Amino acid sequence: MKKLLWSIFLLGNVCLAQGGLTAISLIEETARVFNDMNYKTDGINGHQYLLDEWGYGQITINDSINAPQARIQYDMVAGEPIIGNAARAKKGFILRDKSVTGFVINNTSFVRIETNRFVDDVYRNYFAVPTLSKGNYLLIDYNKTLKEPYVLNNGYNNTELNKKYVTIKKFYILNKDNKYANVRLKEKDILKVLSDKKKELKKYIKSNRLKVKNESDAVKLLAYYHTLK
Repeated sequence: MKKLLWSIFLLGNVCLAQGGLTAISLIEETARVFNDMNYKTDGINGHQYLLDEWGYGQITINDSINAPQARIQYDMVAGEPIIGNAARAKKGFILRDKSVTGFVINNTSFVRIETNRFVDDVYRNYFAVPTLSKGNYLLIDYNKTLKEPYVLNNGYNNTELNKKYVTIKKFYILNKDNKYANVRLKEKDILKVLSDKKKELKKYIKSNRLKVKNESDAVKLLAYYHTLK
């Protein structure tokens, strides 16, 4: 753990320095060197990252220690933050240690959610964007997937199309068991997950004229739900 903390702070200092430091003296085994930040690949439209170039921000260690980073990126396919080295433009370090509990990139905050906090099985590192509530009642997961080209098999279309990365946005709400369930922001879907208080919630929606397809109204409903426990 001490090695990791020292590595993170050193990396941040290297990224922010104007000169002098050009190498990193210590890297924890869980921080894998990533040597090639490719944003263009033959046969593929787009890339797996959040941004089209390095962002800025910070890494959070154990919810308490913040290490500023001048170069930070997010792999949306693997669910992994990457921090950069100012001396080598395309060189970065993938952070996989669980003591990294969050990060900020260009003023957007991501928090680590342990995989056992989800109703359904998940098979990737999970950083999500909490929405408008200290209780993290509503999470937004932004991820990317590589989509195969769709070609009509009509005998006339012989154009070779590229694969492409597409962004997927998912919503998760916190249920009575303190676990996150994947939902669409629709009233019937949310009430199905929170069925133990369905009557009270329907009354609250009506009296407050909530439109739960709006994220802010969904958060209001979820915050109210968690006062009913």
